[in-house]
Amino acid sequence: MSENYKQIRSLVHEIEEVLYSDFAKAKHLTEQLLDLSMSLNDSFGIYKANNWLGVLSTNEGKIDEALNYFTIAMTYTSINGLGKEKPSILNNIGTALIVKQNYFEAIENLSSALNYIYEFDERKDLIFLINLNIADAYLHIHQPKETISVIERAMPFYDDAVKEEGAVMLATLAYAFILLEDYNKAYEYILLCEEAAEQSRYVAIQILVDFYKAKYFELTDAHDDAMYFYERVIKHQLEGNTYYYYNQISLDFIEFLKSNHHREKARQYIESSIDLANKMGWNWTVQYYYKAQAELYADELDWQNALRSVKTYFDMEQEYKQKSNLLNFNCFKIQEKILNINAKNRSLNDSVQRLKQVNSILKLINSTSDVKLLIKILYDSLKTLLNIETFALGLYEDEENRIHYVSKFENGVSVGESNISYNNEKSFSVFVKRTGTPIIINDISDLNAIQASYPNVKFTKDDIVNRGNHSQSLVIWPLITESRSIGLINCQSTSKNTFSDFDLELIEMLAAHLAVALENFKQKSELREAITRLNRLSFIDSLTNVYNRQAFNEYLPQFYQRAIDEKNNLAFAMVDLDNFKNLNDQYGHQEGDLCLIAFADLIKRTIGNLGYIYRYGGDEFSLLFIGLDKALVQKILEEIMLLSKSVYSVGEVLRITASMGAIFVENGKCKSLPLNAFINYADNALYIAKSEGKNTFKFVDYTE
Repeated sequence: MSENYKQIRSLVHEIEEVLYSDFAKAKHLTEQLLDLSMSLNDSFGIYKANNWLGVLSTNEGKIDEALNYFTIAMTYTSINGLGKEKPSILNNIGTALIVKQNYFEAIENLSSALNYIYEFDERKDLIFLINLNIADAYLHIHQPKETISVIERAMPFYDDAVKEEGAVMLATLAYAFILLEDYNKAYEYILLCEEAAEQSRYVAIQILVDFYKAKYFELTDAHDDAMYFYERVIKHQLEGNTYYYYNQISLDFIEFLKSNHHREKARQYIESSIDLANKMGWNWTVQYYYKAQAELYADELDWQNALRSVKTYFDMEQEYKQKSNLLNFNCFKIQEKILNINAKNRSLNDSVQRLKQVNSILKLINSTSDVKLLIKILYDSLKTLLNIETFALGLYEDEENRIHYVSKFENGVSVGESNISYNNEKSFSVFVKRTGTPIIINDISDLNAIQASYPNVKFTKDDIVNRGNHSQSLVIWPLITESRSIGLINCQSTSKNTFSDFDLELIEMLAAHLAVALENFKQKSELREAITRLNRLSFIDSLTNVYNRQAFNEYLPQFYQRAIDEKNNLAFAMVDLDNFKNLNDQYGHQEGDLCLIAFADLIKRTIGNLGYIYRYGGDEFSLLFIGLDKALVQKILEEIMLLSKSVYSVGEVLRITASMGAIFVENGKCKSLPLNAFINYADNALYIAKSEGKNTFKFVDYTE
């Protein structure tokens, strides 16, 4: 054995010892391994180094970087006799995609790893670990029963000597029972996982233990304990130099803070997470922090900052999708290179040409914004790759309870739009909508085989045969983006057994990119509408800098209904300035404006964040309080009246004061009272107050 070979194997062994316990050392050694292996052109060392750099990048949350490393490592399994390592790479790709929240794509890669093991009888030691990762992916799509089932099926392959896998298994079961709301069982597994974590080299396991404790206490309404473990897990994760679970935990923590009214802490934490995500290059997740930030600002009616955060979110979403498409394109180019290296006959060369055509199609998808034009382009392009006569795009319209086929082409001709009700039990399209799984039919006349594969579809041959084309083969594939189904594509052929494995892979790939493109179209449209709406609705009174009448009309109905639904105390006051008309008449509107500004400032200082202030019109203001006790509201209004005596005066004669009328409803008990009547109570109380003299106050208690 040469000295160089010994040196590479020695480095490999040293890295394996610290890979999951000392990430900094592992990365340093792995970079040494890569440099040495590249200089010696050692395929095994290059493969190992790229694979482990992918693992370490995944741990840091740098998923796109990790996928690049795994792609390079996979290349060496194809051309350098390291084929038995493919399951390991596919497993690592699957775990990276879970972190990236591409759960269905993760399950696909993990399932491919298992298929390879079973087919070639290689790397059986990975069977339990791969199943464990599949179970984790099912957790993230809220399928806890499937998670438990996968683990139970994999138990014959479990090796209790591998402490890390045992700890991860217990953590996975803990969260599954949390989702099933079996909290006693969940806590039992959390404690078992905590014991196993102490024996494991994998530092991230303890983070999971604290995170699941936080979730357990959150869901059992022990909010103080939940806060303690949330803060501890974030601190522990950062100090442990691992960010593997950071974004999953952070987004849950932000929702916890918002739901428990820790708005200031949520804002600070979102800002620090944005800084960290930008520093770490987490382009795939930082956009979600901006989304959370926008929601927080919107809850506080801070529309300017909300719009800025929304715009940043969509800009980053678009940038990330473009980078993701570029990454996919580069992966195709690598596959092309591999195919060219191994090409020994004409069929392989034909495959390379088809891949080139696929790349061209993907470019078209990402450069076209007209959906109907896009379907026409795709139909024309796909006819050169697939033996199809029909191609159609259907989008899910949940509010309308239907699948809307926005465009369909048969034999080169557009046949327009159509709709299918979600209640149509005969429709294969509805089956795809309900299950999220594709329909693949190779022979339409083989009804027994079709009924066996899709027993829930109540069809007859006449229901599914296209009478115009007499289709014999059919593929309907779901469009899924970020674990959410948005529609489907429908490909049909008049020949039997039309679709090869390559064709199905192409359709799946096309569906993935088309889903992203359609989601981008939708988000761009929604952003334009949001910007238009926010520009149209200028909710701030330009003079007094409080909410204006338009904001009053827009939001008071929502606040009123929410108070009723949530059984909150509700108080509403109408305020009118005394002697304001005389001020305008004698001293002019500029003096009147100064008075309105001063009075609005007085109200803002007095109310603070306890209520909402609207300039109702002219010298009238309205005040809204939700969730405050009657005594506190009365004290606030009386203080405004008292302070108004000195808020503004001109000379010794003309002095401005305020009169008020208010209504108070306890626990939202005004369900039968229309909003306009609710407002009139306060308005009439104000009228009575004004009639009894200036600087007076009337308060009405309403009970049903």
